[in-house]
Amino acid sequence: MGVKASNLMWYDQTGRTKDSFYIYSFKLPPPSFNYNWTDLHYAASHGNTSRIQEIIHKSGNKSVNYQDYYGKTPLYWAAYKGYKSCVEELLKCGALINIHCRNGGTPLHAVVGLYPDCALFLIQHGANVNHVDNWGVTPMYLAASSGQLEVIRYLLAAGAKPTFRNRKTGDIPKQLGVHKQFCDWLVKLSKNPPSLQQLCRTKVRERLGEPLKIKMTTLNIPTKMKAYVSLEEFS
Repeated sequence: MGVKASNLMWYDQTGRTKDSFYIYSFKLPPPSFNYNWTDLHYAASHGNTSRIQEIIHKSGNKSVNYQDYYGKTPLYWAAYKGYKSCVEELLKCGALINIHCRNGGTPLHAVVGLYPDCALFLIQHGANVNHVDNWGVTPMYLAASSGQLEVIRYLLAAGAKPTFRNRKTGDIPKQLGVHKQFCDWLVKLSKNPPSLQQLCRTKVRERLGEPLKIKMTTLNIPTKMKAYVSLEEFS
């Protein structure tokens, strides 16, 4: 049975301090209402798109960016579970892509190692590909640590810095290192400046901010340019 690392932290029975928390490798069940979850958190974490629509229709979008005990929004949990349809619905309702939790992680941090399609969707809608969490970890490094080659391509195309090495040791993660040809390409890429075309795409994305893809529909620019800025070539 596969397991996935969770960033939900618990005290052990010896009463150790925060610095000695363990991060268990077992996938934990969704938190209860004791963790300040709203109905929208529950619907998003269980992939219930129709329930999200029902809640928004009944109560409006006032709770769409509500942060739970961990500082995580319904969008974060939908992304963490890989429910792309819920992510899409929440974004339509005004969910903020780049809002971060207590640990500094964003929804993009939550998906890059496991759900490439969901990661691409967030990037296309304006997720900050260079956001650094409280431990100095970027989405790029998480993708590299999981060997997600396609996600790395998405991130680079959106203007991510090539932070695929361990900050302390300078080593390339083993999961990425096994792909020698790809690593050689990454190393070469990191030593050269981005093209003018790439710089333009990055600057336009930064200027527009989130929700990028929605804002793109209001711009009077050629369709091909919109597609390029939105990374439609990967769809």
